[in-house]
Amino acid sequence: MSITSGSSAPTPWLRQAKVADDWMKRECVVCATSSSLISTFAGFPLDSIKSRLQSQRGEGVSLAKVAADVIRDEGIRGLWRGLPLPLISISIVRTISFTIYSETKDFVQRTGLAKFIAKGKGREDAARFITSPDTLFSVALTSSIAGAASGSVVSLGSAPFELVKVRRQLEFQIERDRRLRKFRLAGGIGTASLGDKIVATRTDKELMAGWKAPGTWAAVKDIYARYGSKGLWTGFKLHSVRDTLGTSLYFAEYDTLRWLLGRDPKTGLQGKVPDWARKMGIGEGWVAFGAGAFAGVTSWALIYPVDDRQTKHQQRALAGLQPRPFIQQMSRLVRGTDEANPKPLLIGLGRLYRGLGISMMRSVMTHGLLWTLIDRTKIWIDSEPFERYAQATTIS
Repeated sequence: MSITSGSSAPTPWLRQAKVADDWMKRECVVCATSSSLISTFAGFPLDSIKSRLQSQRGEGVSLAKVAADVIRDEGIRGLWRGLPLPLISISIVRTISFTIYSETKDFVQRTGLAKFIAKGKGREDAARFITSPDTLFSVALTSSIAGAASGSVVSLGSAPFELVKVRRQLEFQIERDRRLRKFRLAGGIGTASLGDKIVATRTDKELMAGWKAPGTWAAVKDIYARYGSKGLWTGFKLHSVRDTLGTSLYFAEYDTLRWLLGRDPKTGLQGKVPDWARKMGIGEGWVAFGAGAFAGVTSWALIYPVDDRQTKHQQRALAGLQPRPFIQQMSRLVRGTDEANPKPLLIGLGRLYRGLGISMMRSVMTHGLLWTLIDRTKIWIDSEPFERYAQATTIS
């Protein structure tokens, strides 16, 4: 649609409005960036509590207790500690991720995969079946391939931002672990030392006396000063595995659900919701939120153990403690530290998924809100708002 004035030639104001609308047609960039800013801010306190739950030791640690401890020790602002960098980095990462995903998906559907499969006689039909956007199998396959490509590429650039985010969220625990280690080393290693006695008689408040949380830039400089430039990629292997698998599952689940709920895969527009979905109370207005929330929750649940291990690995490394091998850490998490009296398997698995509940709450909020905003922003962009406004003001 193009709006023009009643005169034979558009006014300069109308021409500028059309230029603005044409630029806004870069929907992937505009939608992902604006939606990420809002959803990241809304879900950040839950993400912060999740990281703290994962870093806690011992049993009987609850969401409410961790939240109360944060507010008591750091104030309500502690729930948003370290927000500025993730707010910017996550928005940039999601924009790049969505762009790579869209371009890869288009390539898989239209060129690359079709040509690869169609080599040899009798494969043309198979190629059309796999790469056509009209079948459930092709939607799931192309979305998972595009998601994996997006996650693997983006993880390389997002790893330092993720590390700094964990550093800011857990800086109280990290600094506490550093001081505990310092006190223990003060009286000798491997003995009932003076350092151990000091640790045993000190509360966190006494141990952390005089400590002041550093800013984001100070945290970056601290990591660089202690570990060099490579230190910014601490935990990269686990981070890459998490992002590649998680993003592949995430986009595959989201696109599959949208296809099942009536979205036209060629135009991307929401069509009529099937009768079976309407009977469940799902209307057109809730499709984006529901599909986004479901994809976020389920994909996150599947890769959660990797995220849990990554957080613990990074916390120990930043506190100056020797990182444990993956198998050893997983064994300690599931069966406990006492090899002679291992914990029951079900209890151990519960520890492995500590913080999953808060992660699911965060996923419902952030991913449901993200895709709802993306859909609404796309509709707004397609309506050519600047031209409409310019036309209205010109006529008036």
